[in-house]
Amino acid sequence: MQQTFSVEQTFFTGREAFEWLMQESDQLIIVKFVAPYCPSCETLKSVLHQIAIENTGKLHLVELDMSEELELTIMFAVRSAPTVVLLKKQKILAQITGLKPKKQYADTIQSAL
Repeated sequence: MQQTFSVEQTFFTGREAFEWLMQESDQLIIVKFVAPYCPSCETLKSVLHQIAIENTGKLHLVELDMSEELELTIMFAVRSAPTVVLLKKQKILAQITGLKPKKQYADTIQSAL
């Protein structure tokens, strides 16, 4: 089933949304690679959601499950969850592996905006 996306949206999930954003958006794309049963991934979810809400209209946040999106996980050389990749116009700007303080995510995202 084809999903409908909009560049006005901030939050996305899955490969289909990721690939659509890579083609259609000029904004910063934050890709969060997560794994099932990952407590750090759950903690990071609220941190990134808060940052995304504070920057509505400037970025997109996409969540990808490493176990379901193995090809993308390998393509971005993700080895552990959580990993956050910042992309703009199909170029990797930054990659943060593991759970870090909120300030590090906020600063990295602000510098990429």
